[in-house]
Amino acid sequence: MRIGGSSILALTFGDRDITCALTEQRASARVTRKISYFESSTPLLDRPEMTGQALGQFLEKHQMDGAKVIVGVPAKWVIAQEKDFPPVGLTEATSILRLQAERMSTAETDSLLVDTAGEIQTGSQKVLLVGMLRTQVAKIQKLIEAAKLQLVAICPTALATSALLEADHAMLQIGAGEAEFVQWQNGVARTLRPLASADMNQLSVELSRILAMRTQTGRVRINDGIGLTARDRDALEARIGVQAELVSLQDLNATLDPAAMNGNTLTFRAQSHLPSVALSVMGLDIGNLPVNFINSRLAAEKTRRFGRGTYLGILCAAAVVLGTVALVWTVQSREAEELALSKQIEGEAKEVKAAEASLQRFRVGRAYFENRSGYLDCAKRLAMSFNYNEPIWVTTITLRDGGDGQMQGKSTEQRLILALRDRLMNDRSFANVQLLDLRESGGKGGEIAWSISFIFNSVQVAP
Repeated sequence: MRIGGSSILALTFGDRDITCALTEQRASARVTRKISYFESSTPLLDRPEMTGQALGQFLEKHQMDGAKVIVGVPAKWVIAQEKDFPPVGLTEATSILRLQAERMSTAETDSLLVDTAGEIQTGSQKVLLVGMLRTQVAKIQKLIEAAKLQLVAICPTALATSALLEADHAMLQIGAGEAEFVQWQNGVARTLRPLASADMNQLSVELSRILAMRTQTGRVRINDGIGLTARDRDALEARIGVQAELVSLQDLNATLDPAAMNGNTLTFRAQSHLPSVALSVMGLDIGNLPVNFINSRLAAEKTRRFGRGTYLGILCAAAVVLGTVALVWTVQSREAEELALSKQIEGEAKEVKAAEASLQRFRVGRAYFENRSGYLDCAKRLAMSFNYNEPIWVTTITLRDGGDGQMQGKSTEQRLILALRDRLMNDRSFANVQLLDLRESGGKGGEIAWSISFIFNSVQVAP
């Protein structure tokens, strides 16, 4: 039986396994009708066509074929980096982020497919860029095509799961032999990273280090796929110093049909099916996905090279030329000339294509340089005031309209802070430089917290 209508099939990929969840919209409820587990004897993407054929047969056997498909991938398959951009308009911000996405590629310009985690919010001036190798995306597409399914989206599984939770939170997703961490602030994803191990002792140490480096966002939600004991959760809370709570189906605003796993909810390890359920729930409204490598927000807009009037003009001109030539030249000479021109066009096609690609890159780069903000000049002057071999660093920089700014940081030696203040006072780009605060931070290593205010003389605020 084939499923149609408002339903979505979520496939969460592991290295050698796929968890499948088929969810459909029933009135105002989102019900997961079927859940199944597919295992492969080889890594999924080593032989995608063969694996896809086996997956298609498996889904047909379990009556899960025929639906649109959304694929969830582990965090270790992607690259996630938080990027800053100046307070500019949406068009300029998109151009800047496209340039930064190109720099994320390690081998060549087109080696990564990059998308933003959520819509670009120009007021926040921060965004999480998530990239995936084009070769991996192509292999996933081959696998889904071989299974005779329609692929509509590819998204990191942990991001899709956490997107269904409250606005600001940190989520720890634990699976067999691996774990992932996601953090949201102000309703926007800020961090996505795989963790080194799913061993609870090592995991708690690494999680504590991450939380210490990031701004706290309340409790930590745990998507438990291995069956943690109450003792394990208590030990984790004690180590990280933050309340930890398990993610449930109710948190995902989803309902699990009692017959989804043939009436036996113990078929799967603990709550290992929750990421697939969350991914399928998100897939019912593709526009709410935080990331979609099939339809990236940073994809270059497709524009028509010529309008309808241009084509009509070309046709009219061609008709006039042909009519004039017919009066002068014989049919034989015109055929010879046409043949020569065709060969010339074919020979120059590669040069035209290369020129168009160069022109497109120039347009993207020009949009960035023409619309860049004066805030970059201030950041440059501040950076030049530091000696990089000295133990002094900045934690916060604030720059307001009109040039009023403040910089906060830490150091291990008071003389370095005073020397920094003197360098800023001697820099003509800054005025009214004042040391506002100088005190011990109370942390380990005898660190000294400091705060310096200034006025930047050459700031240009973008409209």
